[in-house]
Amino acid sequence: MYILGPVRDPNHNVAKIQRQGEAVPGGTEKPDRTSEHSVCLGDAGKRFTPDDNRNRQCPGCVLLLMTTSWATREPSADDPSLSSIMVHTAITADAGGQTYLDNYDPPRRATYIVNHLTGATTDGRRHEGEDIVKYGLECPMASSMKLTKRTDNKLLTRMMCAASGVQHPITLALVPQDGMCDNMYESMPNIAVYRRPASGITTSWVEPLVINFLAQDSMKPYKKVVVKPFGSYWNSCKGVSFHDIHDLNSIIEAVLDLSSRIDRSDGILVESFHSVFKSSAALNVGRHAVNVEGRELSFRIRAIVCRTPQNGARLTQVLTGVADAGAPFGGAKTIGTSLETTLRRWGVTDSKRQKDIRESIKRASERLLLTLMKHEEKMSAEERGGIGAQTEMIGMDYILTSINDAIVPLVIEVNAHDCLYASSVYEVMNKDVRGEAARTLAQTMIARSQRFLMKNKVILIVGAGGFSKRNIWKDAQEFGVKIVLVDSNPEHFARRQVHMFLYYDMSDHTRDKEHADVIVHRVKSDVGLVDGCVSFWEDCVPLASLVAEGLGLTRTPSYTAAMAANAKGLTMKVLSGDYEPPHSPRPNLYASPAVRVTSPDELVNAVKQVPLPAILKLEYGSSAVGVKQVKTLQEAKAFVQHVQNTLQSEKDHPGVGLGHSRSFVLMSRLEGTEHDVDLAMFEGQVMAAFVSDNGPTRLPVCSETTAAMPSVLNKEEEQQLVMAAATCCRKLDLVTGVFNVELILTPCGPRLVEINARMGGFYLREWIRTIYDVDMLHLALMAACGVRPVAANSMAYGYSSKQARENRGQLMGILLYPSQHKQALSTTATPRHLQRLHDQGSIIFRQMEENLEDWTLEFEEPLASIGVKAPTVEEARAKLEGLCIGLGLETEESMRELLQDFVMT
Repeated sequence: MYILGPVRDPNHNVAKIQRQGEAVPGGTEKPDRTSEHSVCLGDAGKRFTPDDNRNRQCPGCVLLLMTTSWATREPSADDPSLSSIMVHTAITADAGGQTYLDNYDPPRRATYIVNHLTGATTDGRRHEGEDIVKYGLECPMASSMKLTKRTDNKLLTRMMCAASGVQHPITLALVPQDGMCDNMYESMPNIAVYRRPASGITTSWVEPLVINFLAQDSMKPYKKVVVKPFGSYWNSCKGVSFHDIHDLNSIIEAVLDLSSRIDRSDGILVESFHSVFKSSAALNVGRHAVNVEGRELSFRIRAIVCRTPQNGARLTQVLTGVADAGAPFGGAKTIGTSLETTLRRWGVTDSKRQKDIRESIKRASERLLLTLMKHEEKMSAEERGGIGAQTEMIGMDYILTSINDAIVPLVIEVNAHDCLYASSVYEVMNKDVRGEAARTLAQTMIARSQRFLMKNKVILIVGAGGFSKRNIWKDAQEFGVKIVLVDSNPEHFARRQVHMFLYYDMSDHTRDKEHADVIVHRVKSDVGLVDGCVSFWEDCVPLASLVAEGLGLTRTPSYTAAMAANAKGLTMKVLSGDYEPPHSPRPNLYASPAVRVTSPDELVNAVKQVPLPAILKLEYGSSAVGVKQVKTLQEAKAFVQHVQNTLQSEKDHPGVGLGHSRSFVLMSRLEGTEHDVDLAMFEGQVMAAFVSDNGPTRLPVCSETTAAMPSVLNKEEEQQLVMAAATCCRKLDLVTGVFNVELILTPCGPRLVEINARMGGFYLREWIRTIYDVDMLHLALMAACGVRPVAANSMAYGYSSKQARENRGQLMGILLYPSQHKQALSTTATPRHLQRLHDQGSIIFRQMEENLEDWTLEFEEPLASIGVKAPTVEEARAKLEGLCIGLGLETEESMRELLQDFVMT
C-alpha cells in the first residue's frame, strides 16, 4: 500500500522519526526529516518502476506500507464524518533511491492513497487493504475498488471505446443478470449484449445468438473469433481461446466451458479476431526483420495513458510484445520492445509513417481516458468508492490491424490494475527511458496531495489588479482555498468571486507602511487567522510584504526584498555587491550599470556612468510603459520631461508604478536575445523553472512582440538562464514564492533586465499550464502558505525544453498593440473573431484589456495575445506567420523579423 503524505504543512505537528537500521536493502542511518509524507499500500514490485518517480520528485514524501497493520483509520480532525489514515511505520526513499524503515510518533496523516492490497490488484492473493480504504476517507486516492471493477470490465470499457470513436472488435457480450454496471449494458453498433439466464447458459440458448452474431455482414471479413471471460480476476489472457469462424461447435463449447468457471458477476465475450497487418520485406534491416517466410508472428501494443495534474490525458509510454500468432499472449509473456523497433522489423521503416501510427495510438488512448473521466464526473462519491477516488491511469492493449488498406490501432482491452508491470521490466532494460511511464502519474499524485493540503486555506491577496487577472479568482476557488481580497476599487468585479472582499484605498504607495497597519488591523478584526499573503499586482507586492510581516506570516518575501526587486535601480545595486556564494556564480556577473534619475537635469551626470545609447525606464514600471531607448542626451531629457508631465499619479495609468514614484532608471542597452524565467522557490531551493523566449522588441519603446515556449535554446543555455535567475533572486532574499525574471542572453552570458517578485503576467501562466501541466497560481498560493510547491515538469528537475516539446509541442505567439494592429483588430481580426477561433481550438487567444476599442497609442500596453501550437518550432513558426498574415495583422517581411530568433540552436 502506498500512501502519499503531505509535502510540508507548517500547521501540522512534525513527527519524530525513529530509524530501524538496514531493514530494507540499502537502508542506512540519516538525519531526521521534518516534513510530512504521503501513502501507498502494497506489493509494489509489479506495480511501479524501480526508479520511483515520486521519490525523485518529492523525496521522503512517499510512504510504502507492506501491510495495513502499519497504519490506522481514525476520525478526521477536520471532518468527523470522514476518516484519516494515520501512518505509524513505513518504508521511505530519498531522491537517490536509498531506502529506510521509519517509525512515526506521532503518526503521519495520509494526503493521498494508492491501494495495491486488494484482490483485484493481487490476483486474489491479498485482501487486507480493502477495509482500510473503504468509503469515507477524507483524502484523495487513486482508483478505488469500485472504479477498478469498472476499468477492468472489458465490456464497459469497450462501450466507452465505441462512444469515443476508438476502433474495437465486433462483440457479442453475455452479461450477468445483476452484475456491476447494469445500466451501462445496452447494445450499440458492433456490440450486442444479452443477459445470461438465471438458470445458466445452455446450448439451446447460446447457439442462435452465436449463429446470428457470425452471420452479420460486419463479420464477413474475419476468419476467427475470440472467446474470453471478463471480471475482477480474469486477466493476463486467462480463459482466452481462438476459434475458426466456421467451427460453431468449438465456439459454443468454449462459451459453455467458461460459463461453468466464471462467477455470477462475470461475463463472456465472443468477438472478431483481428490479425496484425501483414509484414513486408524491410529494406536495410537485414535479418533483424520479421521473417515473412517463416512462422506466423503477431505483436500487441501496450499504451499507458495517465491523468495529468490539470485533469487532461497524456500518453506516457508505448511498448510492444512479439509472440506466436496462434495463441493468446500478454505483456507478462513477452519482452517489451519499443513501437518503432517492432514497426521497423515489420517493414515500416519510414519515420513519418511510424510517427503517424504512434500519433493515432496517442489520440485514441487519450480520447478514451477523457471519456472515462467524464463518465466518472457524473458518478456520486459512493459510486466512485470515495469522495476523492478517481481513475488516474489506464493501460490499453492494441492490435495494429489493416482496415481498408490502412494500418489502424484497434483496442483489444483496457485495464487499470496491472498497467505498469511490463513497463517496469522495460525500463530496467532501457535506463534512458526510466520513469517515463509513471512520471505523469507521480505528478498528478503529488498535485492532488498538495490540493488536499491547501483545502480551505485562507489566503490574503493584496491588490486585485485589472482585467488581465480575471481568471485568478475563479481558479483559486477551484483550487479549494478561501481568498480574502483587499483592493482600492470598491466596485471591482472580483469582489463577487472571492470569499471576502475588503475595500481600502491604498493607491498612494508612498504611504505603504500606513496602509499595512490599517490592513493588518482590518484582517485581524474582520477575518481572523490567515494562512498566507501574496500579491499578483506589481504595485502591491511591497505592500503585501509589509502586511505579511504585520500578520506574522514568514513565507512572503520581506519588505526589503520586495522593494529591492520593485525598484529597478536598487535591484542592480544589490546585485553589484561583492558577494561570492558557494557553488554558484557571483550575482554581480548578471548585473549591469544603472543610475536612478528623478529629473531631466540629473541625466547630465547619469550618462557619464551609463553611456548612450541606453534604456530609460520608469523605476517602478511594468509592461514596458514609460520605457524608451534613447540615443542622445537631448532625447533622454525630453522623454523624462514628457512622461513626468503626462503621468502625474496612479490614476493617469494604473499599475505602472506611479503610486510609488515618477523616477526613472538609466540602464545599459544589452545586446542579445530576451528570455523569461518563471521560478517557484521554497526556502532558497528552486522547485520549478520554466524558460521562454521573446522576439525582438519594438524600438524605441522596447515593447514585447513575440514569444515562444518551450525555449528554442539548447539545454546548456537554458541552464545558464535558470542559474542566473535563481542566483539573482537569492541575492535579493527572494527565497520563497513565485517570481518572474527577465534576462538577456548576451554573447558573454545572461544579464538581468529586471525581477518581478510575483507571478509572471500576460500569457505566461496559461502557456505554462498548456506545455508543462503546472499552474503557477497554485505554486504561488502553496508557497505563501508554507506548503512546498513541487512541479517536476521543469528545468529544476532536468526536464528540458526539448523533452517538453517532444511531449507537448511548441507554442508561439504575438502580442497585439493599438499602434500596430488597430486596423486589423477593427476589421479582419476583431476580438469576437479571435475568440471564435480560440473556442474552435485553432489559436490561444488571451485578452488583456476589457474594452479593446479604447485605443491608447501613447504609453500603450498589450491589448491581447494570440498563440498557436504545433509539434515543432518550424511548424509553429509557419503556422503563426500564416495566421498573422492571413488576418492582416502583419506582413511577410515583418513576421520574418519578429520570428528571426526562434530557430533551434
